Amino acid sequence: MLILLIALSLLLIISTIYILYYRNQIKDIGNQLAFITKHHSFKLIHTQIKPKEISHLIDRCNVMLKTQREMDQQFIKKNEEINSTIASLSHDIRTPLTSLDGYLQLATRTESPQEKSHYIKLAQSRTERINRLLDELFLYTKLENKDYTLDMENIDIVNLIQQRLFVYINEFSQKGYEPAISLPEHPVYIQGNSSAIERILENVIRNYLLHGEGAITIHCEENSDAFIIHFTNAIRDGISINPESIFTRFYKEDASRTNHSSGLGLFIVKTLMEKMQGDVSASVEQDRFCLRLVFNKTGKEESYVGSTDYLNHRR
Repeated sequence: MLILLIALSLLLIISTIYILYYRNQIKDIGNQLAFITKHHSFKLIHTQIKPKEISHLIDRCNVMLKTQREMDQQFIKKNEEINSTIASLSHDIRTPLTSLDGYLQLATRTESPQEKSHYIKLAQSRTERINRLLDELFLYTKLENKDYTLDMENIDIVNLIQQRLFVYINEFSQKGYEPAISLPEHPVYIQGNSSAIERILENVIRNYLLHGEGAITIHCEENSDAFIIHFTNAIRDGISINPESIFTRFYKEDASRTNHSSGLGLFIVKTLMEKMQGDVSASVEQDRFCLRLVFNKTGKEESYVGSTDYLNHRR
């Protein structure tokens, strides 16, 4: 009987010590968490002796801490990107606004009708540039919404390309080079949104007009499932293009920022292509920039559907 009492007493003492040890371990974990939270420390929770249950608790706490730190770092990076974007857009909009004000002042001061007309045309060009920047920014915010979708339709892509290229005849003439175009002589029907495709072609051509050199080559190919458009042009001297970064938001290869581009053009191209289940890629081959658009073909030969109004409410 005495032995049993001694054994029970020892068991009680051991249990009490174990419980106290558990309490101290939990208290220590709480203190470490409080310290990490208060000081935004990058430390992890640790103990010298870890029972199995305490060890699992510490492991889960450390996983949560690591996840929270990654989220915090992503938030900081995103915040820095937003601040940088605001500064970039402010610069891009303020520059033409300043010159716009200057040209309008010159137009009001001059007595010469020819000079007045010249300054007014320059002011109009700056207004168009500002509208284009704001337009791209507004479209960017719409495309950032994951729930934003496009109404798909059957489109004769060959006809649409011809129409968009015709719009830029004057720009090509001013650049001094005629585009080398190779299009199928028969209609090719793809699944897409006509207004979105018009915007894609516009951004691609405008990207060439801003950054390209020489004539642009537009070559098309097709297979049973896809219609592929290749845009190729020489790269201007002094410009370095990173194909892996060119579709990111606000990417600009021209550090001097003299072209007043928002840096959203090819990002919008990529996003619109993805929303139409298409694909876009870029490469640099022997100082020539190559852009490749891939559309999904359909088997139906319906008449060309006009532009929907998906982009008609941009302003």
